[in-house]
Amino acid sequence: MTQENKILDSTLTVRRKRIMTYFIEATEKLIRLDGIDGLSIRKIANEAGYNSATIYNYFHDLEELALFGSVCCLREYVSMLDRELKEDMRAIDQYRTIYRCFNHYAFRSPDIYHNMFFGKYSNKLGAVLHLYYCELFPGELDHFSGRMRDMLVSGSMWERDRITIDKMVQEGDLRGDKADATLSLIIALHQNFIYEASLCRDGFDPEEHQEKFNQLFEYLLDAGR
Repeated sequence: MTQENKILDSTLTVRRKRIMTYFIEATEKLIRLDGIDGLSIRKIANEAGYNSATIYNYFHDLEELALFGSVCCLREYVSMLDRELKEDMRAIDQYRTIYRCFNHYAFRSPDIYHNMFFGKYSNKLGAVLHLYYCELFPGELDHFSGRMRDMLVSGSMWERDRITIDKMVQEGDLRGDKADATLSLIIALHQNFIYEASLCRDGFDPEEHQEKFNQLFEYLLDAGR
């Protein structure tokens, strides 16, 4: 098996899945205790009950393992979204709800969310989510609706947002010729706000940060009409 396909191989053995699960669960626990900046290969290995060298038989490096360990944080976002998102909403209101729920958690754990969606392995997020939920922890999807399951495994923000953006065009709340530019600008704006939040420490107010984002978010939506 090549280094590139080490993680995302579709023919993972039962033993390989089991050991990957041990490492991911250990990483999740440490992220919740110490944050993503507190992770180390040694700490994860000790928590999982293996030596440090074993991790590299299953994951490329600490950053990739951190990505798997961070996926658990999406559960809270999707649970909130499942409560807040209504089928009878116009697409533009669904879009606002998606970002409001997402930012409620992203601006409170910016290091984790920035690593997932904009970090070193963010281009693999879709494949990682599929492996996480479909192969390693399939039971975690049981209590979610089909729509929320799709949201959990959607991968990049572009993939997540594209469906709603297209509906906004169909409903007349966004011009078709401005859809791609609006989507790109919103994602770039969001990346910048999460990065800024990750740099802030004492005195940072996530609600104030979210309000500033919302003002620019609404400006971009208005510009796309």
